[in-house]
Amino acid sequence: MVQCTENADRLEIGPVASGVGKHDKFAVATVSSDNLVQAMIGGKMKDVGMPRFLGELMATLMSSVGPKGVNFARYSIDYHILRNYLHVLNIWGEGASNMLPEYSHSIIDHYLKTDEGFRRIAEAIKTKR
Repeated sequence: MVQCTENADRLEIGPVASGVGKHDKFAVATVSSDNLVQAMIGGKMKDVGMPRFLGELMATLMSSVGPKGVNFARYSIDYHILRNYLHVLNIWGEGASNMLPEYSHSIIDHYLKTDEGFRRIAEAIKTKR
């Protein structure tokens, strides 16, 4: 299919994408501070977000020290997969794995094996049920 679209001048293959910065820790930090995830583990949902100036400062800081390029894409994909996994785990319990797309399992397993903070959140959701 790729060759077909290339031959039809509908696709142009460029250089391999690159990126800098680790994305794993940022993904887990974002999941850990997510308002909905906090509610799943018994935390209090915040009614009000951080002040605008502080949010802008955090965005500037993240853009200077956070992942860039393809690693920002990895961060975003991992964050959403992890948060969705926790949501499904909260609703369906141990059967959560059957409700997720196959490609997400390796990402979730990676974080469950390598990140103690994410593992604790998942365990807190499981024991709450």
